[in-house]
Parts: sequence; C-alpha cells; structure tokens
Amino acid sequence: MKTSAISGWKSQEGYTITIDLNSSKPIYLQICDSVITQIAMGILTPGEKLPSSRRLSSALGINYHTVNRAYSQLIQEGYVTLDRRKRITINEIPEGKRSGFDPIWVERMKVILSEAVSKGFNSDMIMVKIQSILEDIESTKDE
Repeated sequence: MKTSAISGWKSQEGYTITIDLNSSKPIYLQICDSVITQIAMGILTPGEKLPSSRRLSSALGINYHTVNRAYSQLIQEGYVTLDRRKRITINEIPEGKRSGFDPIWVERMKVILSEAVSKGFNSDMIMVKIQSILEDIESTKDE
C-alpha cells in the first residue's frame, strides 16, 4: 500500500489518499473511491479544493494522466467541478439527486451484493455489514 498525505493542502486534519500498487483495481478508480469516501464521511466538503493533478501525482508517485483520469471521472459523476482556473472543487449535492438512486448506483450495488451472495454470505450477514459500514461513515461525518 502506498499512502500520501497532501501536506499544507487542507488546513484541518489533512487528507490522505491510499493506493495499492499491487491491487488489480486501477489506480484512477482507487483515487475516485478515496475522494467519494472522504466526501461521504464529511472530510471533504462542498467548496473545498482538491490538489492539482500535478501536485497529487507527485505526492503519490504516479503518472499525472492517472490523476487526470480520476478527476475526469469525478467530474463526470458530479462529485467535483473544474473551474476556469483549472481548480477542482467539491460539489454541493443538488436536492434532486437526494430523492432517488441513480440507476448506475443500483447496478453497482447489484454487482457488489451478487459478489457477496456468490461467496456464501446470506442476506442477514450482508445487512449487518451494510449497517456497520453506514454507521462508520455517519459517525465519522458527525465528528
């Protein structure tokens, strides 16, 4: 695992992105997942700026284009915006998005839940784990 704290970037506790160079999951998706998780936990909030692609790629020791791909994905999914000065900013979640699940999310959830079922987990075990994860996210957000 490779971890990098972006020093001097976020004035509070800092922000850490962890990537696993041995993982089969592409690095750009690991970056996306890290940002999305930090948003869900309230560590990254609307209006906050993410480090530039060059700064983040340098801090993580990865290719600049990998970070650009992650940022492009986050822009496409509506988590961040790119302004005229090429700064990446965390978006506010529009009220309309809170009222229903995006069909893409539903498909992603189906795949994850199908994986759990195919590995022998029953619905009770899955629900307990989901509840535990949600509690972790919400407790971190409240801190």
